[in-house]
Amino acid sequence: MSANSRLRRVGTAATVVLLLGTLAPPAHAAPELAPVNGFDPLVRLQAGDTGEAVERLQQGLADAGFYRRPADGVYGHETEAAVMAFHKYLELERTTSWNGLDWIRLRLLDDPGLPHRPDEPDRVEVDLGRQLVFVIRDHQVTGVLHSSTGGSYTYFSERNGAHVRASTPRGDFTLRWRQFGWVCDQTTGWCVYKYWAFTDFYGIHGYRTVPSYPASHGCVRVNTWDADWLDDHLFVGMPVHIWDEPPVTASPPDDPAYPPDLVGEIE
Repeated sequence: MSANSRLRRVGTAATVVLLLGTLAPPAHAAPELAPVNGFDPLVRLQAGDTGEAVERLQQGLADAGFYRRPADGVYGHETEAAVMAFHKYLELERTTSWNGLDWIRLRLLDDPGLPHRPDEPDRVEVDLGRQLVFVIRDHQVTGVLHSSTGGSYTYFSERNGAHVRASTPRGDFTLRWRQFGWVCDQTTGWCVYKYWAFTDFYGIHGYRTVPSYPASHGCVRVNTWDADWLDDHLFVGMPVHIWDEPPVTASPPDDPAYPPDLVGEIE
């Protein structure tokens, strides 16, 4: 199965409701659950693990758009971030460990719940509720990135000379300009990696730390390796939409971007 074959088509309605997404992992469980017909062994994995099961996990996450590194069989930081994004996607506990039931959740992955935007085949959707960045090209989700946005705390801004609130702006924007590599602000001393501006003061950029919760001063942080991946998937002028809850947008039933034969498709 190719990597693109597992990507969710934006706006399709799932025909299966994944009840397993609401289950919490058992407190004290064996490393492997009993086999389930039609599924590979439900092995529990965590940081530091290596081997075939980790490689299988990385490939599955890559096919679904969460993982963007080589499937090397090493459960490192990149795999932890992909697992974190997967758990955020399903609104599960935000952990970096892979639970046995997560194999089933991955196979039956539901629609991402993004707004219909038939006039924008290429765009970025920033989901502040789930703390995720969705990159969409040709109406398909090509990447689901773990992110951290404005932390809603108050801090002293050296640039403004006053206390301000760390908040990410909501609304509809476009990518205005970009920077390459690490760039440090001469006023504040903060350094960001591969910055993509969507306002005069805020952008999407790589950073050394991307926690599971909102922590930035207002920009959209992603991991540095994801910032590298964005090089080939973003462009100046690309629409960016930032929201707490997905806005309701209508998609005409005869819209060619959402053909009827793909509505409700589950792979």
